[in-house]
Order: sequence, then structure tokens, then C-alpha cells
Amino acid sequence: MQRPKTAVAGVLAGLALAGSLLTTAGPANAADSDSPASAPAATAPKTGHAGHGKSLCERVPHLEKRINKALDRLNGDAQTRGSIARMAARVQKAHSKGHEEVATYLQDRLTHRKELKPDLTRKLRDLKAVAAWCEKKNDAKGGSGS
Repeated sequence: MQRPKTAVAGVLAGLALAGSLLTTAGPANAADSDSPASAPAATAPKTGHAGHGKSLCERVPHLEKRINKALDRLNGDAQTRGSIARMAARVQKAHSKGHEEVATYLQDRLTHRKELKPDLTRKLRDLKAVAAWCEKKNDAKGGSGS
């Protein structure tokens, strides 16, 4: 069974966000360990949090664009491919023609799309908080530099 492209986009956006957060937390945790492998990181000068979250902050606009695109598609009208309205119309059409097995399959896909909408909305809200954090971090970096 193929997943709709919006589902894949939502999952990939979530994974990219989680992966970015884990990637930035890994070196910070490694610097706290007492193993000899972390000795070079421990000898680095402690000048704030230079570089932490840089890759995440660079990806925020791209992730925001992808999530907005997925939400626009889900909220589209019955003519928009991937929209909730279009899938609901397909379910209704299958019921009216008496294709109950097809209607059940399409209803499951419709349920999945309806579940995506609040999840993507939450991810967008969280991403806006990350963008605000990045902006605050950049302002602090620029203000204390010279």
C-alpha cells in the first residue's frame, strides 16, 4: 500500500527535525564524558555555544515551506490531489456505486489524512518556536561579537 506524498513529507519533516536535534545534542553529550576519545573536544575553548544548532537553523525555512505545502494540499478543495476533500468525495463515490471494499480502503486513507492535519499543525508551531530560538541565538551572537 502506497502512502500519500503528504504523509511521506510530514514524516520526513519530523524526522529531519528530530535528527537535527539529535545531531546537535550528540557532541554536547560526548564532551561531558570522561573517555579519552573526547579529550580534543574537552580542550576546545569554551566560548559559549558556537555552532550549536547551526544546521537546524539553516533548515528551518526549508522545513517550514514543506510543512506549509503539505498543509495547503490537505486543506485544498475537491479538485486538489492529496486533499481531504478529494478523498472524502472518492469515498462517497465508492459508496454510491456499491464498491464497499474500495470505500473501506479509501476511508482508511481519509482517516490517515485527517490525522496528519493536527500533527503537521503542531510541527509547524514547534518549528516556529525553533525559528524564534534561532533568531534569538543569532541576535545574541551578533550583539556580543564586536
